[in-house]
Amino acid sequence: MKSAVNYLLDLVAIPSVSSMSNRPVIEYALGQLDPSVWRTKVYPYRDEAGLEKVNLVAATGAGAAELLLVCHTDTVPFDPAWPEAVHPQVRNGKLYGRGSCDVKGYLACVLAAVSELNVRRLSKPLAILLTADEEIGCVGAKYIAGKNAIRSRYAIIGEPTGLHPVRAGKGYALAEIVVRGREGHSAFPARGHSAIYDAARVVTRLEQVAKKLAARKNADFDPPYTTLNVGLIRGGTAKNIVPGECRITVEWRPVPGDDPLRPAVLIQEELARLTRRYPGFQAQFDLQRLDPAFDPSPTDALSALVQSLARRSLATVSFGTEAAHLRSLTTETIVFGPGNMETAHKTGEFVPTAELNNCAAILKTVIEKMCASHHNA
Repeated sequence: MKSAVNYLLDLVAIPSVSSMSNRPVIEYALGQLDPSVWRTKVYPYRDEAGLEKVNLVAATGAGAAELLLVCHTDTVPFDPAWPEAVHPQVRNGKLYGRGSCDVKGYLACVLAAVSELNVRRLSKPLAILLTADEEIGCVGAKYIAGKNAIRSRYAIIGEPTGLHPVRAGKGYALAEIVVRGREGHSAFPARGHSAIYDAARVVTRLEQVAKKLAARKNADFDPPYTTLNVGLIRGGTAKNIVPGECRITVEWRPVPGDDPLRPAVLIQEELARLTRRYPGFQAQFDLQRLDPAFDPSPTDALSALVQSLARRSLATVSFGTEAAHLRSLTTETIVFGPGNMETAHKTGEFVPTAELNNCAAILKTVIEKMCASHHNA
């Protein structure tokens, strides 16, 4: 019987950055599931680069599952100079490697939990959903939701929450503002029109929009409001050319209950003001992504059970998850898993081994309580 730590050592050693196919991770997981017990179906698609990506649904019975365990299989990129990224190491009670925390640690716990159970004796169906391309827009989860590929009463979606059951999370939106000017020789700036000067005006207004958004509070979150960030500015072609174009990438994370389109409306109002005030000002707003917030489920049986087993308080998260996209497939959804998101997405990513073992034990108990008949529980 392999432990969650041993499963995770295997999983981290399989590179699955979003720019690669995730099939090797899916194949590994399939190799751990007894084909005489698990009915499996893969849902492949090709990404924009033409690479094959694979989603996997595995279930112990037909029809809707009582409990669905969800985990994405891709990771963010890593620094090639970080030797532990795909050569995981355990030291001082921590397992280091890319994806150890986000979110292969949870997948290792799922595999460990089901390996320790006599899955044949479950009286209600248990299901596992493994998705692709979560890190680049929850693409796999959206694909599965569109196919209505699996339904369940309860769902636990893996993310590093420090073993706190999470009932709500912020959404995610992404937009680009293209500011256009007129190129010219820098010796004669008046003959051109600087897109970068105008972009600077836009950024100042975006800061004002961020302050307006911060005025509406939701104390369940940290930060307790819809946040806005200007993450990228790209403009100009050379030091001696008046820039003809500047692109601004802006994102926001709406809290549940706040209109996710409100920031877009506020930004467009500011762009209209700048157009009226500055002759020659031109800016185009392009909304590229709008993921809804993860609202709390109407029931709390699952969250209460996990809370009592983990002995951790209920929580919310400010990062995006697959929960909002998969909510239509389930009655009650929580986000849960080992590790802390603050250690993810960076060199030196790790997960505490004690949390791995604890998470696997919790998942095993949840499966027993939710999926076993009363005399088996």
